[in-house]
Amino acid sequence: MEIGTLIQILSTLGIGAILLKLFEGIFQWATGRSKREHDAWQQRDTEAKKRRKLEEYAHQLRHDLIDRGVPQDKLPPWPDY
Repeated sequence: MEIGTLIQILSTLGIGAILLKLFEGIFQWATGRSKREHDAWQQRDTEAKKRRKLEEYAHQLRHDLIDRGVPQDKLPPWPDY
């Protein structure tokens, strides 16, 4: 079988796309890019969890202050994002 025919058969079967993704994955693993991306996502998730906890605490604190008689107009406004 000639090399041209073999390449044509492999491309028809979609093997080229699969091999390309495989080589991209190996390259990212070898260069450490995959780990850096994973670490960046973990850092974003950690920051988002902390922000949600802080927002929840601020919300509860505002409700507690209102329940104890502090007028809403005396509370500081919510920060803009």
